[in-house]
Amino acid sequence: MASSGWPNQLLDALKADRIAVARMDAFRSLVFVLLAAGLIWTLIKKKLKANYVLVMACVLILADLWPVAKRYLNDDNFVAKRKADVAYLPTLADQEILKDKEPDYRVLNISLNPFSDASTSYFHKSIGGYSGAKLRRYQDLIENHISKEVQQIGTRLRSIKSQSDVDAAFIGLNTINMLNTKYVIYNPDAAPLKNNQALGNAWFVNSPLFVDNANEEIEKIDEVDIENIAIIDKTFENLIPSNLGIDSIATISLKSYAPNKLVYQSKTNKEQIAVFSEVYYPKGWIVRIDGIETNYFRANYILRAMIVPAGDHEISFEFKPKSYEIGNKISFASSLILLLAIAGVVFIEIKKRKQLKKDE
Repeated sequence: MASSGWPNQLLDALKADRIAVARMDAFRSLVFVLLAAGLIWTLIKKKLKANYVLVMACVLILADLWPVAKRYLNDDNFVAKRKADVAYLPTLADQEILKDKEPDYRVLNISLNPFSDASTSYFHKSIGGYSGAKLRRYQDLIENHISKEVQQIGTRLRSIKSQSDVDAAFIGLNTINMLNTKYVIYNPDAAPLKNNQALGNAWFVNSPLFVDNANEEIEKIDEVDIENIAIIDKTFENLIPSNLGIDSIATISLKSYAPNKLVYQSKTNKEQIAVFSEVYYPKGWIVRIDGIETNYFRANYILRAMIVPAGDHEISFEFKPKSYEIGNKISFASSLILLLAIAGVVFIEIKKRKQLKKDE
């Protein structure tokens, strides 16, 4: 703080406050230690019965913990149920978007700062919001592409006069389109803009573009036809066959959505690369084609991609981290051992009592 230019008088006051708080808590602790020692002394000297000492000790513990607990958990941490049930009221734009029953799409709210406000995420899958624990790659995408494209949308919207102008406003916004941003809220009290350039939940590309590193991967997003080309790091090159075909009428669509499982249906006459508008995260997500586990890889710096064979297939992504499965097994085994131990103790106790009755 001193190196940041804080004045000495403020630093001295802060030190004095902290010393006073520490001294007050130390004195408070001393009082409780002495009272507890007094209770123990009365028990040793048999001045009070053990039951009374126990009750007084409980009261002492409560008197010690209650004020400290209230510092961290008090009335300010709670709201009435009626307030909790209506944390946010849907705007007109929210209501219009919620009429769309597609299983998965995303929303961008440019009527406020999309990366510091969480209200949009209350109703929709938003490409904005805030989390201190977001993936570094997504933060890179925000800083290098999304923020810039949000500004471009704002500039283009000033000259919109027709639906064709709206469609043109989203052309070339590769990052927003590959994130399946189907709706843009520019005024909460007006209908949202529908982005017909959004690439959807998944799409087939015609060819891969291999790059040497992550820097090239994120730079190329602005430079290629993202709908037909997948930008892929060379570390995944061994997963991609050289004889890929192109089927212009191939289809792939999302059939069901859950936070931990997504199911797609594909139909193609040739083996192709499919890109999925979901964040690549290999630490737990597994993919299966018709129930058989297979490989997938990263594309466009942050998305998932995989080789889809010719024919009709069901593709499922499911989040099943090994650490969670191992933890569940350990928890189950521990609970089972505990129950067996309790059953053993009960059995031995019953057996002892029966033996005592026989001996009598």
